Amino acid sequence: MRMTKSLLTVSIMFLLTGAALSCASASAGGVVQGTRNEGTSSPLGGFPATFEGELPCADCPGIYYHLDLFEGGVFFLRTTYLGRGTGAIFDTVGSWTLAGDERRLALFGDPEAPMLFRVVDPETLRKLDLEGRDIESSLNYDLRRKDAIGTIEPRLTMRGMYRYMADAALFEECLSGRRFQVAQEADNIALERAYLEAQRQPGEALLVSIQGRIAEHPAMEGDAMVLTVVPEHFIGVWPGETCGARMTTSELLNTRWKLTRLGDEPVVLAEIQREPYLVLASQDNRVSGFGGCNRFNGSYEIEGRSITFGPIASTKMACIPGGDTERAFLAALGKVTSFHKTAHHLELLDADGTIVTRFEARDLE
Repeated sequence: MRMTKSLLTVSIMFLLTGAALSCASASAGGVVQGTRNEGTSSPLGGFPATFEGELPCADCPGIYYHLDLFEGGVFFLRTTYLGRGTGAIFDTVGSWTLAGDERRLALFGDPEAPMLFRVVDPETLRKLDLEGRDIESSLNYDLRRKDAIGTIEPRLTMRGMYRYMADAALFEECLSGRRFQVAQEADNIALERAYLEAQRQPGEALLVSIQGRIAEHPAMEGDAMVLTVVPEHFIGVWPGETCGARMTTSELLNTRWKLTRLGDEPVVLAEIQREPYLVLASQDNRVSGFGGCNRFNGSYEIEGRSITFGPIASTKMACIPGGDTERAFLAALGKVTSFHKTAHHLELLDADGTIVTRFEARDLE
């Protein structure tokens, strides 16, 4: 089993702090109305831009796409699987870029691969296959620009770097890099409380996970309306972790996975302690790593999302810093039955679906 680092070779950085995602007034159905800035020479025309269309679906009548592109490289996408009821609506937030001859649009929101479109003209986007080629079919694969801007209010699970100071909070969403203010409502109290308990110094940015939506709220200062994250359900805070690089995906195999969490507890290292990690080598299905005190190696087997580890052998050095972490780490590997991977994070789960270890990707040295 092998996952690509990125299906596109893209080297680009967006200056997203303070990016203008201006909208005027909210309407029914979670859609925000706004006006388009036509002062751009982009092949996509002015921003914000809304494209819609019904595209083919293998096992349903069709998939309706609503795509909002914002200046600064941010997109919102809603896909509705027709004929499946209200539970078949999925929202995505992420980064977009124009690649190659600036006629290929890549949407980086999925943890495994970007979604690709050809910019036929400023009014038309044509969906491509995963390799960036035209889909040979008589069916419709075009999204058409809407004259009226109607951006969605995405509702989804989000990860981002969160900081709270002076009764105000900011959330930098991982996939888009966009900074949002955080609404003081819904499950915000749980989010604030967990952050304050986990922080080591005032105002530091910590990775958090939430379920929520992005909607217009009054700005912290002034009368403007700005896009704001509403934390409807707090999931977790992950001290010592980062979002990782945007618009790339670390491979499951041959990546150095730094141990960041054992069960519910973050892994905190002593000042002189080396970080525990593991590497799943593609050759011969071998696992190796460092437990915090000793090196270890063994075997693993992967089938779909299932993973199991064979007997683990390790060196026998005795040490005080890291000894407890190592014992817990190696014991946890024996309980693992499955995994969940995002772009730069890996979770190993037991038979009950409980996370026993969590890792963040590091380049192999």
